[in-house]
Amino acid sequence: MLLKSILSLLLLASAVSLTVGGYLLYVNSLVPMILVDTTIVAVIILYIMAYFVAKGNIIAINVSTVLGVIAPIMSASTPKHVGVLEQIATGGLISFLGLLQLFGFYIFPIVFVILRIVFRSKLKSWS
Repeated sequence: MLLKSILSLLLLASAVSLTVGGYLLYVNSLVPMILVDTTIVAVIILYIMAYFVAKGNIIAINVSTVLGVIAPIMSASTPKHVGVLEQIATGGLISFLGLLQLFGFYIFPIVFVILRIVFRSKLKSWS
């Protein structure tokens, strides 16, 4: 039961990081509106996945695992994302956005995937 909660909280934490980052990007007009819309869709999907993961739905856990692998790859292959990460220590808004990106696209998803792999036998017993 604890594992489901932790996995769900990791998804929620990613969603919150992306929500705050998306909001800051929007209010400061730092990205086109289509990217804000895409962020909103991603956040909604994360909230839905967190709900089903908390319920122990193995399909949601598997899909979330795939998303957890794709998120850091996608972010690392985007030059603007890499540029923001390089500016984390510079201070100000860009540093905060970099930290939100680091947590939302890397730390929380990677921890989710690691836990999913480490506890795969426990998850198999749910299906």
